[in-house]
Amino acid sequence: MTPRMTPAYRQCLLKEKGVTQKQIARELNVCEMSISKEINGDHHSHRIRCTIAKKIGLSVGAVFPGYYNQPPQRTTSKVATATV
Repeated sequence: MTPRMTPAYRQCLLKEKGVTQKQIARELNVCEMSISKEINGDHHSHRIRCTIAKKIGLSVGAVFPGYYNQPPQRTTSKVATATV
């Protein structure tokens, strides 16, 4: 059984790979707080999430299942369904 992907587990997986938040922040030219917020789910940057998942060695959907494995909120845009 795969453990639930919590922020603590994400951080643990990064540590197992020898990767720090500071290294990711430098690579992406962002502040360390952005990486921390992403790991904790308080921020939504696809670029940062993809990098974190790549460093861990899993798909972005596996690392952030609550965000990527949800069905879309709307299937059409309001503009497309507006009557003329």
